[in-house]
Amino acid sequence: MTLRWISVAAVGLATALATALLAWLVSPVAPGISAVVFGFTALPFGTMLGWVLFIAPSTADSAYASGESIESHWTTKASSGTATDLVTVLGLTLAVVAITHVDPPATLLLTGLLLAAFASFTARYAFARYRALS
Repeated sequence: MTLRWISVAAVGLATALATALLAWLVSPVAPGISAVVFGFTALPFGTMLGWVLFIAPSTADSAYASGESIESHWTTKASSGTATDLVTVLGLTLAVVAITHVDPPATLLLTGLLLAAFASFTARYAFARYRALS
């Protein structure tokens, strides 16, 4: 296990050094400061990459890794229901826009669609969880 953690540290340091080198090479102003900042910023992400490569495969539970947990089932059901809800919301929005001849900004429409997706998924997931646990 110690060798795996050493490998994690090596991947983290290699990622940080590669990022720092790239920042030093492409920075037009203050390449040293850019290299230090980008190197320190990349270090945790490189370490996480090393952990995913070396530690996680040996410690992950097989049922959880295979996607057969009850939470993954709830997520699948909520996602499929959300897709249907979004098609319905898009159709109704298109009908309202076509009938009223208004031209709302695209940002408003896309933000509303995103909020509808979040709300739909959250409600469906919470309902599936409530039904399963009660």
